[in-house]
Amino acid sequence: MNRTPETQAPEPRDMSPRVVLWSAAGLVASVAVALGVVAGLIHLLGHGRGPTPVTAPPPVAGVPLDEVPYLGGDQVRARAKADLTHYGWADRDAGRAIIPIDRAMDLLARKGWPDPDDKDTEAPE
Repeated sequence: MNRTPETQAPEPRDMSPRVVLWSAAGLVASVAVALGVVAGLIHLLGHGRGPTPVTAPPPVAGVPLDEVPYLGGDQVRARAKADLTHYGWADRDAGRAIIPIDRAMDLLARKGWPDPDDKDTEAPE
C-alpha cells in the first residue's frame, strides 16, 4: 500500500480535463460574443463617420448687438478695463465717487473695511 505520487491514480474528486476544456471554450466564446456586440454598436452608432463639421450659429432676427457676436471679447475686456481704471462720480449728490480698483484696494489695505454703522467716518484720501 505504499504508493508514490508518480504511481498514484487521480482521485475521483479531481476536476475532469474535459470540464476544464469546455469551460475554457465557453470563456473564449463569451469574449468573442462580447466583442461582436461592441463592434456592432460601434457600427450602428456611426463611430467611423468622423467628426461633425462646426458651423456658425444662424443669424438672430432683430438689431445686431455686434457685427460678429462671438468675436466681441476684445471690446468687452476693453470696456471692463476702462471701468476699473478711471475716476468719476457714481452719485454726485450723495458724494459717492468711482476710483480705480488698484487705488481702492490700496486704501482698504491701509485703512481697513469701513464700518457701515459709523456715520462720522473720514472721507478717503
